[in-house]
Amino acid sequence: MALKDKGVYMATTIYTYLHNDDLNGSRIVSMDDCMCKLYNIKREDNNFLKDFNDDLQNPALYILVNKDKRKAYIGETDDFTKRIVQHLSKKDFWDEVMVFLASDGATLSKTEVQYLEFLAYNKASEMKSYDLSENTQTPKNPHMSVIQKAKTDKFFNYVQFLAKFVGSDIFEKRPNVILRTTLEAVQPKVTPVDIDYTNEDLKGRIYLSLNGEGKYTKREIVLAIVKQFLKLSPETTLSELKATFRRDYLGRFAQYEFIQEDIESAKNWRELGEDHNHYFINDILTSGDGVNFVICVEWDRTNIIKVLGIAKALGWTFEIIKE
Repeated sequence: MALKDKGVYMATTIYTYLHNDDLNGSRIVSMDDCMCKLYNIKREDNNFLKDFNDDLQNPALYILVNKDKRKAYIGETDDFTKRIVQHLSKKDFWDEVMVFLASDGATLSKTEVQYLEFLAYNKASEMKSYDLSENTQTPKNPHMSVIQKAKTDKFFNYVQFLAKFVGSDIFEKRPNVILRTTLEAVQPKVTPVDIDYTNEDLKGRIYLSLNGEGKYTKREIVLAIVKQFLKLSPETTLSELKATFRRDYLGRFAQYEFIQEDIESAKNWRELGEDHNHYFINDILTSGDGVNFVICVEWDRTNIIKVLGIAKALGWTFEIIKE
């Protein structure tokens, strides 16, 4: 992945520690030569709080998040371990928290975390991607020296990058909601149902068939499902496709589009500093309203279940092919 610094994309190495080896669980994310470290903690993961109690007893910027409800609370604290106890008992809406701490043994000052809270709240408010009504008071801009402010501004750049890396778009502007002529939001053509396979069943190098045919990787089965959907419902508009094959199904890869109509951007991944192509650029599809698009390749056992659920809802079959 690439970090943008002063308009220039710079390659960087990202390290992710998975607590209990759970891809969907709590994790710690850090980077080379980065002053910021992210602790992304699930609400129910008390063991993580115990295991990293010493790390979390420090000043921090934190964001309580519920991605499904698009709701967040932005705060700062001198000691996160004490603050989170209050939020566990008094705030019910959230299911995970992003905690941003100084890395490499450094510590943020009280003024710095107050300024980070101010920056984060204002950026999120400007983007209007999340409901911030849990913040009943607007954070203040503290007095800081020019040097301290410049340092903290740089820290906040890393905050935005790491938040996006773990799939949070709180600092990203959401696309305008596309409305029908009836002024009702576009509805999905079909919604996923539960499937018989689990993450564990889909683990490792496996192949799947679709309707008794083909031999697809986990990435390829998603493309095959979208193609089959378009074949049977060629009139489906791009808006309806996006409502059906939702971006948030990508999970931790939701910084990318499930359905990307900006094909030139998808093709220019090297120029954007990405380490690999994130889309099936050789398979350009067309919606019922004449828009060309490509499909994201970032699928694994943690996120294909929803797409397989769409196939099952349509009465299609899929099976794991044993090697």
